[in-house]
Amino acid sequence: MDQNFDEAGFKDAVERHWKYHRPCRHRMRSSERLADGTMQFSAAPIFQEILGGDQDGMKVWSAFEMNLSDLFSEPSIEITEVGFRSVCIECTPTPFVGVRGTYKEQPFVLMIHLQPIADTEPVEIIDTIKNTTRAINGRQP
Repeated sequence: MDQNFDEAGFKDAVERHWKYHRPCRHRMRSSERLADGTMQFSAAPIFQEILGGDQDGMKVWSAFEMNLSDLFSEPSIEITEVGFRSVCIECTPTPFVGVRGTYKEQPFVLMIHLQPIADTEPVEIIDTIKNTTRAINGRQP
C-alpha cells in the first residue's frame, strides 16, 4: 500500500461540495492514519461569533449542505460503504454521515459531522458593523 495519500486533493474534493447557507470560510478538519494504513478524515461546521448589534458575542453556526452523489462521482473516489449515526449520549456526541472507500486507490474513512463539535471555540467573526466575515487569528482549524 502506498503511504503517500493525497490529503490535499481529498480535502479539496470534499470542500468543493460543501455549501454553507451563509458566509463562512472554514470547516473543522482533522486527519490521521489508522493502524491498518487507512486515512481517517473528519469534517464539521465551525462556530462563529457575532460582533456588533443586539446579538453581539453570540456563538452561532451556519447550516450547510452537501450532495453526496456529486462527491461520490468525483474522479478517483470509489465508495464501498455509507452509514450515519444520530446523537447518542453514550457514543455519538454529534450526528454524522460516515463514508468508507478509496481515493486514488488508497483507503479512507470520512466522517461528515452535521453540526459543530461541542465545546470548540469560534473560528470566525461575523462582523455586523463592517458587514464581513473574518477568521479569528490563531483559531483556524
